[in-house]
Amino acid sequence: MEGDGLTVQVVEEAAAYRHGLEDAFKEAGHRVAGDAEAADLVLVSWRGTADCGRLEDWASRARVLALVAPGDAETVAHALYHGSVAAVDWRAETGRIVEVAEAAARGDALLPCETARGLPGAIGDPHAERPFVDEEEAEWLEALARGATVVSLADDYGYSERVMFRRLRDLYGRLGATNRSEALINAVRFGLLANGPD
Repeated sequence: MEGDGLTVQVVEEAAAYRHGLEDAFKEAGHRVAGDAEAADLVLVSWRGTADCGRLEDWASRARVLALVAPGDAETVAHALYHGSVAAVDWRAETGRIVEVAEAAARGDALLPCETARGLPGAIGDPHAERPFVDEEEAEWLEALARGATVVSLADDYGYSERVMFRRLRDLYGRLGATNRSEALINAVRFGLLANGPD
């Protein structure tokens, strides 16, 4: 790449978007390739879980920059999980996409600070099955999210404090968490809290 520019391939079904990106790379002094073997980097659109296999296929053949929407931490972590070396929001200005591609070709990943800060909470297999949580346990999570104490939960549900701690430890384990905070974060990620995402 040094000195004579980057060679990229853009994999995107929307022809106008693809041609716009290709033109932006050419204007920045780079080349556009027709196949992955000739490219230093392949830009692949990834809009969600339906595109996971396609992203993995491209990543097995070339260095991939995922064009994601939206560019939040969980989405970026998901794209990285499937083999992309970096990710950028597909809605970003073309200059930003070129900048992120140049960094990726050098072996660096440019991410907005807000996205980077969110990555630790997004680590793990994004396809992990949602753990089984019964109705009562879901109520416990809701109560904990509202600030309830373990003592008050034990009183409300007729358990001793010791049994309540043991039951919560089991629930946290199923959620892949070691403490209350992690359990609530993971419960939101799995859509187990009424005020969290589905």
